[in-house]
Amino acid sequence: MARLRERFERLSRPPEEVRAENLAHWISTIPDVTPLDAIEARKRVKVAGVIQNIRIDPRSGSGSVEATIIDGSGSMVVRWLGRSSMRGVRLGAGLIVEGVAGKTAEGESLMLNPEYDLVPDPEHG
Repeated sequence: MARLRERFERLSRPPEEVRAENLAHWISTIPDVTPLDAIEARKRVKVAGVIQNIRIDPRSGSGSVEATIIDGSGSMVVRWLGRSSMRGVRLGAGLIVEGVAGKTAEGESLMLNPEYDLVPDPEHG
């Protein structure tokens, strides 16, 4: 009976909560990664997450590509300057980035021009 109750409780949880738990588990399998809610500004860190949002600003050749990643604990904006596109950067893809963390004027975590590795569909195996 306890197993049935536990299973029902898991199925009745909000999808965002289940996704956050799954992402946190995935992040824990990547060596030397810091959770997004634990990063410090002006420190070099390695973080990982799933791309939740992409924004491309193609202004006169100097543009930028911006991706918002989430890891179950928080979010971060990752921006590559001087680019109008990036192969493989798409919604739902996993992204492992390394660089110096900062903050936007609004207080969001930000990383400019990081080193990166794409991880296809970490949420779906």
